[in-house]
Amino acid sequence: MEYTDEYNFARTYIVPGEAVLWKGKPGKGHLLTPQDAFMIPFSIFWCGFAFVWEITAVAGGAPVFFWLWGIPFILVGLYITVGRFFHTAYLRRHTAYVITNKKIIRRRGKRVDILGAGNMPATHITPYADGSGTICFGEYSLYARRNVYFEGFQHGAPFMLENVPDVNRVYQIIGTMER
Repeated sequence: MEYTDEYNFARTYIVPGEAVLWKGKPGKGHLLTPQDAFMIPFSIFWCGFAFVWEITAVAGGAPVFFWLWGIPFILVGLYITVGRFFHTAYLRRHTAYVITNKKIIRRRGKRVDILGAGNMPATHITPYADGSGTICFGEYSLYARRNVYFEGFQHGAPFMLENVPDVNRVYQIIGTMER
């Protein structure tokens, strides 16, 4: 494997006798997920309520405590309404995948996750019209979303290769891994 800056992280996790089968990064686009059918209306409601609270507190002459109380709710509302899309795009720019004959290595920001071929859970593919798609290992639900809007709350989230170009080819490569 030719190591470039983007994939140099994998060198530490590849043992002698292990061969790199594929390496890549998430493609652009496809920021919306099925969970957004719930999150977009919820986030608009949350943000609207927070702004109404703040405007009412300020215009109504409420004590400063009530003004300050609304600020964190506005910040959370802005994040779940628009900020999470920028956060997802940022994470995708800082994500790289390496598939070897024995494991899948994913770097997302500074975090590295490894999924061994021997303990691979059920695999689900979500293909897109352009040939790209997402490969999910394990169960995917609203409560176990990939970054659950705050990177630290990933407990129980499945291992995913998001927005992979030529997803069917990558899925076939995964099928050739030694189990």
